[in-house]
Order: sequence, then C-alpha cells, then structure tokens
Amino acid sequence: MRRCHCNEKVSVKRTRYRFAVHILTVIVLSAIPMTLVAQEAEADDASFELDVMTFNIRTSDGQDGDNIWPLRKELVVETMRAFDPDVLGLQEALTVQIDFLQSEMPEYRWLGVDRGLNGGVGLSEATPIFYKHEVLVPLESGTFWLADDPNPPAQPGRGARIVTWARFHHLETRRQFYVYNTHFTIRGGPRQIQAAEQINAHISQHPPESVVVVMGDFNAIAETSETWHAATRDGLRDAWQVAEKREGPPLTSNGFGPPPQGREGRIDWILVGGLIAVERAVTVLHSADGRWPSDHYPVAAELVIPSR
Repeated sequence: MRRCHCNEKVSVKRTRYRFAVHILTVIVLSAIPMTLVAQEAEADDASFELDVMTFNIRTSDGQDGDNIWPLRKELVVETMRAFDPDVLGLQEALTVQIDFLQSEMPEYRWLGVDRGLNGGVGLSEATPIFYKHEVLVPLESGTFWLADDPNPPAQPGRGARIVTWARFHHLETRRQFYVYNTHFTIRGGPRQIQAAEQINAHISQHPPESVVVVMGDFNAIAETSETWHAATRDGLRDAWQVAEKREGPPLTSNGFGPPPQGREGRIDWILVGGLIAVERAVTVLHSADGRWPSDHYPVAAELVIPSR
C-alpha cells in the first residue's frame, strides 16, 4: 500500500512559496531606500531660480505732501506684485507699513526687528525680509547693529542702523542660501565702510562656498564709492554688473518722480556671493497716474543657483 505524502508536498510548496515571497520582499524593500536616496541626492544637486527685490519704500512718518503713505501704499503692493519676488528686502519700513503689506500679501511671511526696539515707530525702521512661505523656510535668522557693539541697544529708540539676515531652505530642492538686508547711514566715509566690513565679517563665518545675497539701500554710489569697493572687496559681486541682461536706468533714487535724462547713480544694490548666476537685473520703473510708489526705485534680480 502506497503512502500518500500530500501534506508533506504541500508543506514543501508552502515553504518554498514563503521563501520566495520573503526574498522578493527583501529585494523590494532594499530598493526603496536606494530610490529615495537617489531622489534626495538629485534634489540636493538640482538648480533653481530665485527672484529677489530690494525696495526702500519710504517711511510712513515722512512729511511728503501728496506722496504720503496712505496715498501710495496700494501702488507699493502693485509694484512688488509686478515683479513677484521670492525674497523681498525692505528699508525704512515702520510697523504700520509692515502690517499693511502683510495683510495685502498673505503669500509672504517676514522676519526682522526695528532698529530701536521701540515697536517700529518714528525713526525706528526695520529692514524686514519678506519671503514666500510655500517656497522657502527660514532655518535661522537674526539682526545685528552696525556699530562697535553689534548687540541690541541698551535704550529703546536709540539704535544704530541694522542688518537683518536669514538662512533659507528651498523646499523643492532642499538647497540653502543666505540673505542679508540693510540700510546704511546717509553719512558716507568711515561709518559706511565699517558697516560693509562688518557684513563681510559676518558672511565669512558661514561654510565656504555658501550662496549669499546681500541687498539694501547703501546710500553710496555703486562702482565708484569707497563703500561699494569695501562691500565687494571680499568676493561679493554686484548683480547689476555681472547680469547677463540689464533693464532700466542705472539710477535708484528719484524724489518721487521719473528718472531724469542722463542722470546716473545706483545707491540701492543687490550683491551676490558663492555659486550663483544673475540672469537679469532690473531697475523697476512702475507708476500710476503720475504717482510713484516711493522716492526710490526698487531693484530686482533674477538669480539662478546652479547644480553643484
């Protein structure tokens, strides 16, 4: 009588099946991390475009007659939206102005403090950095004072000029870069040069080859002033100079009017450092019904941070 080994055969088949499934699972699961690592490496090495703008919006505390803030604030927003920057550095911004811009442009968030730490009124301007929060995340940020003591003032309302800075994380590519925004004193000479050297010293603390964007109202003529030479001495490059394409006049202070024929003088700059290219630099001329948004033209740049 022949014995039936059906159960044994089924057991062997099941064992072989389970072993095959186990091997296949191991192969699939092993491939997933490798795929993710490859995707992460590709993202970390990807290039991306970054549009930036610097804009002295003129304080709301000025005695400007027909050009007071309530009569031009919508035009300021319209001018910003016309270029639609990812990062926007403002100067002469008081709290009432920042609050209005934030309410009108919810796609942006901002960081910074006023220089006198008095709530952003009077002469206590902020140099805020606005950024598109669905594109960028600030990983760290701060403000330092352009003085012998870079720390906050001991007395509210008595602060020196300031620099607001941040290290940003680009969500899509996971690349990082630094942004600085400032407004130099109107007094030229040693104080401006010291301020430029102070910014360069701060930048030098970052890892080598860091991508850096420095922007602001420097109250000094680009390319000819000692301040500009001090600012660009350690490797920063003037975006206007190195841009593949330039648009608008080489003039940024306007007295609430159109650019006079033949007049030149860029006191609002965008400087770049590290592995970064400038495709286009623009002096933004935007007005409505004879009204200009500020006594400065904003300056914008289309940047490319290439793959490494």
